Amino acid sequence: MKLTLQLRSFLALAGLLVALLLAINLALGLFLPPYLRSRIESDLERQTLLARAALAAVPPDQLNAIAARLHSETGLRVTVIAPDGKVIAESDKKPDELAAIENHLYRHEIQDALRNGAGHARRHSDTIGVDLAYCAVRAPQGFVRLALPLHEIAATTGHVQRTVAVASLVVGLLAIPSTYWLTRRIVRPISEMREIAGHVARGDFARQAPEHLSGELGELAGALNDMSRQLETRLRELSEEKASLAAVLAGMTEGVLVTDAAGRIRLINRALREQFQLGDESLGKTALEVFRNVELEQLIAAPGARELTFLTPTERTFAVNAADLRNKTGTVVVFHDITRLKQLENVRKEFVANVSHELRTPLSLIKGCIETLLDDPPPDAASAHGFLQTIQRHSRRLELLVEDLLNISALESQRAQLNFAPVALRELAAAVADELAPQARDKNIAVAVEMPPDLSAARADAERLRQVFVNLLDNALKYTPPGGHVAVTARAGAGEIECCIADDGPGIAPEHLPRIFERFYRVDKARSRELGGTGLGLSIVKHIVQSHGGRVWAESRVGEGSRFCFTLPI
Repeated sequence: MKLTLQLRSFLALAGLLVALLLAINLALGLFLPPYLRSRIESDLERQTLLARAALAAVPPDQLNAIAARLHSETGLRVTVIAPDGKVIAESDKKPDELAAIENHLYRHEIQDALRNGAGHARRHSDTIGVDLAYCAVRAPQGFVRLALPLHEIAATTGHVQRTVAVASLVVGLLAIPSTYWLTRRIVRPISEMREIAGHVARGDFARQAPEHLSGELGELAGALNDMSRQLETRLRELSEEKASLAAVLAGMTEGVLVTDAAGRIRLINRALREQFQLGDESLGKTALEVFRNVELEQLIAAPGARELTFLTPTERTFAVNAADLRNKTGTVVVFHDITRLKQLENVRKEFVANVSHELRTPLSLIKGCIETLLDDPPPDAASAHGFLQTIQRHSRRLELLVEDLLNISALESQRAQLNFAPVALRELAAAVADELAPQARDKNIAVAVEMPPDLSAARADAERLRQVFVNLLDNALKYTPPGGHVAVTARAGAGEIECCIADDGPGIAPEHLPRIFERFYRVDKARSRELGGTGLGLSIVKHIVQSHGGRVWAESRVGEGSRFCFTLPI
């Protein structure tokens, strides 16, 4: 429960009063007992001296009786001890019991009396079984010792403390009502003003402070009402501006960052939060702390335009523009994500370079052969026939390259029409293996189609799926050494079929696996061209499988062969 100002003030004053009274009682508890013990010990020493004077002229046979009488009159235990420590009189013992009392010569108070004339000690008495305060002085008989039970000291101290505690309680009970009345009289008008200010802070400008109050409170009420009217006007204007700004920022696809004059982040719009996975904890920090980019920090310090690359949460490139706010109260930074444009530009450059390279070689050969055939004199018939075969072979290569490029273009643009129907993968794989059997026999490679007979049919375009098997099996046969093995396997999973083509080839290094399905990407460029192919086969496989809603990947270790796998929906 929230406490009111009046109650807090009252509790503070009452707590202060209680603390003072407790401090008094605590001080008494700490300092009164030592003081009382010191005073009682001083009195005990004086009484011991009086007892010594009273016992000085008493015959030895009457000492015990006089000690007992002193005990009955003073309440103090009286002991007379001979110089050798033997007890010769004890107020609590009969004469015939004195012989059984142990020697007191080495008691602490007796040793002090020997050295200083008087000695004090506190301990438990084994003779009478209670805690006592002792005082011993030297006497004609040897030593006179008086003992006072400690519980009497404690009783005296407790009595004084109880008296003070009762007095403190009475003072507190009388003072607390007066304190409450005083705080109520002082705080009540202030509490009313605070309540009205709270309504104004919450946007309730209908309530007005009473201006009939006299003195400073009346002036405060008038100032509060004037502030309320002005604040209502300003808030209405700010709300309209804020709504407009929020709508603009929320609708922007570009990220927006606003910093103050010290370079600390004041605002991040929704687009920037999503791009960099930022939360409210970023507010109040510097751009360097949040983005970990020195160039961005420099751009905020010296506004301008720059392309920046950020590595987290993923590597992305932004065109960043920074400008000072009015009166240089901060900086606004706009992030335009150009990652996709950069990627497309790189893909375009790489694609043009690869296509140019792939076209240059056969065209150069064809051009050379034609120029040779057109020489004067022309080559002999056998040489001319060889040149024509070279032209035919590289023309076919150009035809295949163009055909693959058209296939990829159709698959990427989704212009290719897929005729989905149930396809028996085992029969399709076996047919492709038979088609490529001559190529396998030339290298003495065993091709095994190891698919279960009851394998579920896949929903696919049979002709496109045949291209997948042809490309993967053709690659496996090309890279498998003579005498090797190629296995085509499949198994049904949860709603999909997984097919794999495994070979005994040289394997693929781990750094090449993520890019193996890119267009024109070759692990060993020289050897790949010797084996033929356009460099687009695996890229075609990837696009066909993805257009069927499946996944494709490669698994390999250098020297241990490779596995190319893909999935298809059942």
